[in-house]
Amino acid sequence: MAMTALPLAYLFCTFVWYAYQSRLSEVREEMAERGPLVAKVLADSSEFSLVSRRYDDLKLTINGLLRADPSIYRIEVLDAQRRELVHAAARAGGVEPQPGYYEAPVLKRLMWVAMLGPDGKPYRKDGPSGASGMTVETMGYVRVTMSPSALLLKQTRRFYVELLVGSIGLLACVLLAWQLAKGLNASLYASMQALREADAEKRRLIRKVNTAVEDERQSIALEIHDELNATLIAARLEAQRIADLSAEGEVRDKAQSIIKLTLGLYNSGRQLVRRLRPEVLDMLGLDGAVEEMVRHYDNARSGCRFDLQARGDFSKMESSIAISAYRIVQEALSNVVKHARATHAEVTLALEEGELRMQIRDNGGGFDPAQASSGIGLVGMRERVYAFNGRITVETGLAAGTCIHIVMPIR
Repeated sequence: MAMTALPLAYLFCTFVWYAYQSRLSEVREEMAERGPLVAKVLADSSEFSLVSRRYDDLKLTINGLLRADPSIYRIEVLDAQRRELVHAAARAGGVEPQPGYYEAPVLKRLMWVAMLGPDGKPYRKDGPSGASGMTVETMGYVRVTMSPSALLLKQTRRFYVELLVGSIGLLACVLLAWQLAKGLNASLYASMQALREADAEKRRLIRKVNTAVEDERQSIALEIHDELNATLIAARLEAQRIADLSAEGEVRDKAQSIIKLTLGLYNSGRQLVRRLRPEVLDMLGLDGAVEEMVRHYDNARSGCRFDLQARGDFSKMESSIAISAYRIVQEALSNVVKHARATHAEVTLALEEGELRMQIRDNGGGFDPAQASSGIGLVGMRERVYAFNGRITVETGLAAGTCIHIVMPIR
């Protein structure tokens, strides 16, 4: 609505300002044109009245002109010495004079005619010596003071009509913009609602996928534990029985080799079971499982020291959230070992205000977020966090280490 209405409002204000200024300009131009013309016409028509001193007739003419033209405020007739002879002013109330006046001279034109005397010689009666043809004398002045009030009133009426037409157009445009904005808002709201529903469906799907993956891992871990490891134990016991029944020689040595091989396979199977489904997570909770993981990485002699800080009671945490948090920490520590080249890493777990807050910080080389693309591990961490409506923030920089902040609601 604002994107549509603001340009229209700006155009409307510009139109009003231009219309108002143009009206003032037209009034000024008309006054500048009419004032000198009135003064000139009145001066030309006042010659006979001044010569014959018929000032009453001149005043009647001036009053008629004032009544006929409301734009004239005052008319003054002066003699040659600029002494006032006749004056008249407009009687209408609310009329304001224009600064200054327009002045035109009243000219007396004399034509000298040669006469014949009794002696037959030409002469000029009452004519000055050396006068010939026509002479022009200034016998007075006419001053006209104009008033823009009447013209402004006329132009103001026109301006109000234009303003009314412009306001109706603006109102129509605003109503149209409101209808368009209403339709766009409804469409945008529907799109956002569909996006929210799609995002919620995506989160539910991710949770289902993660749950299915964890269930499958648990199933595989149980198969390995119950079937493969049991078979390896049986094979080791049989090999041990063969070794006990055999005398010193090749058969006994082969039996001992089988015992070592089955024992190694059994240990590998148990490690694989712990990776697929950490048993300590069910027994000791999230903090205990992460503590064992941190201890494992700390004892791996990778050149990096790992520490853990945990606050809160993790025993009543939902299993799906606990396993997701465990996998996030597992992926983060794996990245520290593989890529960070760090000498110290710290894991912080806290249950505060109905939220699980995790932080994994290292002093490694870090990376440039603007140039480095997100790897599969970081994408997987984000998806696990978003599946539970959580938030994840990665703070890093070249030679500045990396810090991952995670907040997951548990209610």
